[in-house]
This record gives sequence, structure tokens and C-alpha cells, in this order.
Amino acid sequence: MRNLVMILVFGISMNLFSQEINGIKVKETPKYSEDSDIKVIDKNSLSNQHSGKNPAYFVNGMQVGDKTALTLNPNKIESINIEKENLELNGKEYFGKINITTKENYKPNFITLEKLAEKYLSTETNPRIFQIDDTIIDQNENEYLVDENYILKIELTKIKNPKLNSDVNFIKLVTKTPENIKKANQIMIRGNEI
Repeated sequence: MRNLVMILVFGISMNLFSQEINGIKVKETPKYSEDSDIKVIDKNSLSNQHSGKNPAYFVNGMQVGDKTALTLNPNKIESINIEKENLELNGKEYFGKINITTKENYKPNFITLEKLAEKYLSTETNPRIFQIDDTIIDQNENEYLVDENYILKIELTKIKNPKLNSDVNFIKLVTKTPENIKKANQIMIRGNEI
């Protein structure tokens, strides 16, 4: 179900934001090898190409961030409804609306990233960078909602920054996907002694 949700979100995003390819030659994806030159990919410039052309996301009628779906248990989703009409909310224009409805017996426990960090970590006042599985969160931690029920663990890494004479707290949220649960339960033996 998680794969279905991610494919659906990706497909909708591509449908809403992609350019027509009729009559346009599509460039082949580069092949990499040991002899490949270093290729720099500025992901910020890629995401800025479509900035402002995102759909609005709702879970059980509550507006959430676009990456909040990463922290929803896909097995608890009843339906996903897509509306293609543009809408404006709080002065921001959205290009479509994605409504996610959870199953009747499931109620997401939404919490902001800021409140989640305050609840589980003592990170002082250092700057924080959040990541959910493999996705860096580039939105306001005071407003960004996650479903606390679907968080498996929180990994905190303090990164020293001698130039700024301070630490940066890198906070990774690991969700309860089957892959993450299996990986968390693996026993790693290091060295040659048991």
C-alpha cells in the first residue's frame, strides 16, 4: 500500500508538473561507471522549477504538508481522492487537491516536528535538520506535521560546525515500513570477537 501511495503521489506530481513530450526528443538517462566524471545535481534548482505548482494535501479533512504522507501508515489508508481544480488557501495557490482518508478505526496522531523533537530529544537551541527516511524536510518545523503513530525511531546526530562555533542537530525519523522494521531488527556483528 505504501508503494501504491508513493506511486500515486509521484504520478500525480508528474501529471501536474511535467511538460508535454509529444514531438520532443527525450534525453537518455546517463549511465555511470568507475570511469564516470563527478556529476553535480542541484536538487534545489530542480524543485524550484515547479515551485508554487504543488497540490494541497489533506488527511481526514485536515490540511497537511506534501511530505506528511511519508509518515502515514499505508495499511491504514482507506482512500485517496484527487481533485484537479486549482484552489487558494491562506493566500497560497495550489494546483489540485489530494484528499487522503484513513480507515475508520485509525486516527493519525499528528504532531509538528518541533513538538516531536521537544517531546523525545533534548537538543538545546541548536539549529535542526529533519529527515524522514531518505527525504530531507525543507519546510517549517513549527508547521510540518507527522503521524507520531508511524514513527519507529528517531536518530539524532550532532554535527559540529567549528566555523559557526555551534552544533547542528541532524534528526532522522525512521518510519515503520516493513523494510525499516526488518533492518532495525537485524543484528550486526562487527569485528572478530563475539
